[in-house]
Amino acid sequence: MSDVRWSLPFDDQSRLVRALWELETIRKRTSRDLCVSLLERQLGHPLPATRDDKDITDVWHLVDACLSYPGAFHALIAIVEEFHRGSIPMEAVRELVDELLPEPLLRPKERRELDALLRGLGDRAPGVVGPDAIRALYWEVTAPSGPALDTDPGDLRGVLARLEDLTVGVDGVPPLLAFVEELAAHAAGPAAAGLRAWVDALARRLGLERRLPAARPREVAAPRSEPAPGSAGARSYLVIELRRDGAVPDRYLASAWLQAEGEHGLMLRCDDEPVPFERLPGLVKELLSEDQRVVNRPAPELTLEFVLPVDMLGTPVDQLRITVDGLERRLGIEHPVIVRSLDRMRRPAYHHQWRRKWRWLRENPHGAKVCWVTQSGQYGGENLYSMLLSEPSSVCMAMAFPPRTDGPDSAELRAALQAGAPIVTWCRSGRDPERFAQEFQALLDEGAMDLPDTVLRLRREALRALDGDGGGDHLGLDLTLVFDDADRLPEPYVRLSAPA
Repeated sequence: MSDVRWSLPFDDQSRLVRALWELETIRKRTSRDLCVSLLERQLGHPLPATRDDKDITDVWHLVDACLSYPGAFHALIAIVEEFHRGSIPMEAVRELVDELLPEPLLRPKERRELDALLRGLGDRAPGVVGPDAIRALYWEVTAPSGPALDTDPGDLRGVLARLEDLTVGVDGVPPLLAFVEELAAHAAGPAAAGLRAWVDALARRLGLERRLPAARPREVAAPRSEPAPGSAGARSYLVIELRRDGAVPDRYLASAWLQAEGEHGLMLRCDDEPVPFERLPGLVKELLSEDQRVVNRPAPELTLEFVLPVDMLGTPVDQLRITVDGLERRLGIEHPVIVRSLDRMRRPAYHHQWRRKWRWLRENPHGAKVCWVTQSGQYGGENLYSMLLSEPSSVCMAMAFPPRTDGPDSAELRAALQAGAPIVTWCRSGRDPERFAQEFQALLDEGAMDLPDTVLRLRREALRALDGDGGGDHLGLDLTLVFDDADRLPEPYVRLSAPA
């Protein structure tokens, strides 16, 4: 079992040992051995305690082992109390435990039931509890600000103990509860039903039962007509998310997932250490050419998606250069490169309009209408928002200029994102509006759902123009494409968020 110790200073741990030493049941070897045996029966597994011939040292080891597993110390105290109920030394131990140690999230019976369910799940669906799957699910329920997984993901009991220590997540939900719910969502049949029943029982005890049924439905992808993963025409997605580090504004926290068409994503990395933007090409190069999960992806066709804060959406990530085995090239000529809005993913209030627009686009791929914005300030934010909302077919906004993200003229991009437009595009250097409209309409006429691949072809044409007649103003060098699939979100944004 992994060491997921509840951290106590040496002086406090010494206070616990001294208080327990006042109890005769703990001082005597034979009765202490009986307590350990009863504790292991209560826990449902052996206690990883080092034993010592010297009684006081043995008690130190017992306390140390109990602190390494959530709930073990409280279970030990409950057992010892049967021998010393009402005594002054026992009351002193109780007061000290209340002072130093939090009440465990799970009761011993709940912990044993979960352990049995997960052993059964491993027998029926070993892939669900494999190390990669467990690591990905851990980050689902703890991201974006959870602590690193400092235990072996192959040790499921250790991971559960780590999660139980995190009694409340950033959204007020015990991460362990969300983790087991996610396991149930990835499992099937009786195993999934057993895990959901366990979640329901715990939710009732914690006072979540009134709102849990409303939280149970998950945002999953709508049925698609595309091929299954691994078949001809299937696609993989390398999703890279950048978040600003609050302490150092010009540094970023990077996460990455690999998703195959219609499948759950696999987290590739979730950095705790912020890095400068200049490190991004190296990170992408490492993922594309060295990470075997990407190199050996199940669906060979790959799209690169950068999930960015609103003020970074205009970053020319398609023009980032990587060097592999001595050959330098732009990302945007090797794979379709699009950007997606981190702000919209993070705000569930925006999702209803976004899903509505995306559903319309999916069902009417050749009927998409463009809201053309030719100059900054052409529309007020409220007016533009109303225009996009009132016309279901207005699923795309195109601007001949780069949008601002702050100040009085920043309304266009924010209005489009909040109104649910899944496609937003603009020329980063500014362009004659009539020329831009002709060029982008030609791309759209080939099919709105095919825009990422169509823009890839445009970027390759731009590179040939550079080598030929010096076409430095080719749109392919300057086009930003926001293409936001509301059916397919990175894993942290589709998990259950039960109320506190």
